[in-house]
Amino acid sequence: MKTKKLIVIIFSAALGISFLFIGFGSYVGKTYVLKVGSQKISSIEFSRAYENYKSENNLSNLSEQEELFSKVQFTNQYVNELVFINYLDEKISISDNSKKVVLRKSLNNDEMFRNLDEASLQNYLKEIEGNIYIDLFNNSLDAQTLVSNEINPELLIEKELNIYEIKKDNSLIDYQLEEEFYSDNELYEITINEINLRNYILEEIITDAIIENYYNENITTFIEPKNYTYEQIILENNTNDDFIELKKSNNSQFKLFEDINEKLILPQVLNNLKKLNVGDESGGIKIGEKFFYVKLLSFKDEYQVNLKDAYEGIINTLTQLEIENFEMTDEIKNIGSYSTNQIFFSNSFNFLENIPDQYNFINFNQSSGEIKKDNFLFQFNVKKLFKEDLPIDIKEKFLISFSNYKKNIDTSHRDELLNKTGTVKVNYFTDSLTIKNNNIEAEDLERIVIIKNDEKLKVVLTNEVIYLDINSIGSIDSLNIKQNIVNLIYSNIIKHIKNNIDIEVDNEQLIQL
Repeated sequence: MKTKKLIVIIFSAALGISFLFIGFGSYVGKTYVLKVGSQKISSIEFSRAYENYKSENNLSNLSEQEELFSKVQFTNQYVNELVFINYLDEKISISDNSKKVVLRKSLNNDEMFRNLDEASLQNYLKEIEGNIYIDLFNNSLDAQTLVSNEINPELLIEKELNIYEIKKDNSLIDYQLEEEFYSDNELYEITINEINLRNYILEEIITDAIIENYYNENITTFIEPKNYTYEQIILENNTNDDFIELKKSNNSQFKLFEDINEKLILPQVLNNLKKLNVGDESGGIKIGEKFFYVKLLSFKDEYQVNLKDAYEGIINTLTQLEIENFEMTDEIKNIGSYSTNQIFFSNSFNFLENIPDQYNFINFNQSSGEIKKDNFLFQFNVKKLFKEDLPIDIKEKFLISFSNYKKNIDTSHRDELLNKTGTVKVNYFTDSLTIKNNNIEAEDLERIVIIKNDEKLKVVLTNEVIYLDINSIGSIDSLNIKQNIVNLIYSNIIKHIKNNIDIEVDNEQLIQL
């Protein structure tokens, strides 16, 4: 039974391989948001499946960005499931009678099965059909046998490796490399306009009249409910002992509650608190199999928060609303006085090294764009330059970096010339590796995986030379490796299936659901 469950988990994970929103065209007049082969999924079907997905994965109270990410993840999985079922439906033939036999066994209730109306019956058969296909495919693939096989413990070693950068010689300039550098690399000017939206909105948009109007329109939200401060003791048994003595008992659970909204208090406890005067204690309140005892220390009646006390909170609320909905238009005035414009120069050899870390959240793969972060709006533009457009000091900076890189390739470095900058983990099953934003080539990856204890391994990246050595050695769970192997099998199968199936996704409608 455990093996069966494992295969289901493995299969579900395999379906999560990357599937960015694809397909497209005009959707005018279409009644579906997804189409895989001949199967069409309506917005209602998608929403129901998505809500089930969120429920199964405990996804609730998501921010706007988290919701979008969750929906993309789900769409990846959902489309892959549909692709796989569509494919198996073509390859496997199962009679309705066979499906009904499976359904009868699944329900484990003959009377319920006999009383199903035709519509309900067809819905049930449709739901179990995919699982039947998957079970048959799993059996033919014999994935369960693969998972049950043991892996040699010597292969389950995981190494944590130290990453070392080489200290830069800021005086090294090899002018003989200048022509090579400029012929092989593009040059860029990056402009970043940083607008302080919070200051702009506070000083140019929000007024006392707007704040007062918001307060009056939302007056009921500024009512503070009645709250209580009280002590509570929970016991297994009812007793007539004094409250002070109960607090000293080793068998009691004591807790002080301060300024608790009455809506958050257990109804049975609240009913007793309402009957008590300050300083009074209740008798035993039976809730479930426990007895609760409370002592009222103080309370505050419900009251209306005045505008003065609500002022700062309203400002923060209105400011965030304005920031979320802010868009640059020609009508916006005085924005320039809240802006800071910065210019940086970079190149295709080591682009990110020349951009301050504070802007690492910007996707510079786009030539231009804007993004909001931390109450600021960042507008950026990336423009190609000619060598003659670069300031002299920038030219020297670029050539120093390139000269260091070329020199480091052919030089062995002592430990005092190295700076540790991080770690990375590898094992014998590692099939891809990224270090410092560089994808490691297969030949280097093989050398890294078999690195020895006393070795300091030199690796030449596309724009930097680094060294690696072993920091520690541990082990990995064989189950994870087995899952990865089976995932890879399923992923490759689905990848090939997709090439022969028409897939349409209505991006705009999906995002709005």
